[in-house]
Amino acid sequence: MFTKSLFLVLGLSFTAPDARVWSYVIEATGKFSESGVFVLKPDSLYVRAIDPSRTAMIEFYIPKEAFESYEPITERTVYLSMEDLSKILKSAGRSDKLTMSFSEDSIRIEFSDGVVTRMFKMPLRLEIAHEEIPSLEIEYPNKYVVGGDVLHEALASIEKVGDVLKISGDESTLKLESVGDLGEAEVILSLERGVLREAEVRNPGFEVSYSIDYLSYMKKPIKSSDEVVVLVGSDLPICLELRFPSGSKLSYYVAPRTE
Repeated sequence: MFTKSLFLVLGLSFTAPDARVWSYVIEATGKFSESGVFVLKPDSLYVRAIDPSRTAMIEFYIPKEAFESYEPITERTVYLSMEDLSKILKSAGRSDKLTMSFSEDSIRIEFSDGVVTRMFKMPLRLEIAHEEIPSLEIEYPNKYVVGGDVLHEALASIEKVGDVLKISGDESTLKLESVGDLGEAEVILSLERGVLREAEVRNPGFEVSYSIDYLSYMKKPIKSSDEVVVLVGSDLPICLELRFPSGSKLSYYVAPRTE
């Protein structure tokens, strides 16, 4: 009874209609970062994390309107183990809603499909180490928009060939090329054929390479998104901006490879 009252007094809880999206995002984040931060504000929630080598960074923004209920009455920052949280969220069912409630030293996680409710309680690891996460403001010369299912299929089809992903493009095409010991594989996404939804290019002929593993980490969130904005340019971190029908947005940055 005391625990339940404490959750209510703090007023820090929310219910999201699609638990699977949360599961995919946290699972992907846990592949490159041990810890992450939840920033709960009265009008929105942010989940942010960065990998120790500062190769990858993620920011998941969810506006208040995307939740079925959202009750933070004060701003609070909570550091969590992404690995521990991912283990719990993996049990999310296809039709489950997710409710998370925060106390001073623990987090309560509930899944409900309208018939059965499953509840978990996870301690907040107050001693958890965490990186300072910078705010990135990068002016990108090239922007491509593609369906989430299309980009997911493109990455899945070439990721096993090599460990380097070369990205290049012009005013009407975006090319993804995997290079490794097995050889080469490429996928060309074309505006003319309707695969690309948009292309705004000020630096045609660019080419930049990334670790394909870091891009592959995001396959599940990419597949569940409505569309992905690919922001890219020579010698710049790539930014995959995943947009969801709820109005939520996930921004994922990966630094370029240095030869």
